[in-house]
Amino acid sequence: MTAKNVIASALFASVALLAGNAMANDNPHTQPVNPPSQVSRAEVLADLQIYRESGLAAVEQSETYGYDNERRAEAKAKYAQLRSSPYYATLVKRFGGSVPATAVAGR
Repeated sequence: MTAKNVIASALFASVALLAGNAMANDNPHTQPVNPPSQVSRAEVLADLQIYRESGLAAVEQSETYGYDNERRAEAKAKYAQLRSSPYYATLVKRFGGSVPATAVAGR
């Protein structure tokens, strides 16, 4: 290698290194930090059971999703009714949680 090639290679390597550092420091998309959830595992399991029992899960996973609006509206109403009923608090207790304030406020 000639001296000219060595200098050119060193110059290219240093420019590439500087450009890489500049790009890494210029990234506005940092990883988000999610705060801990305020919902207990028991509340999630109770909500999932109500979601399934109301029929909302079946409607949203069917091939007619987006077309069967009447069935979806009925399932959403049933879900809302079950979610605000004492049944939700009973399920939370069954799954090992304490009754959440939202369940008491929803009555």
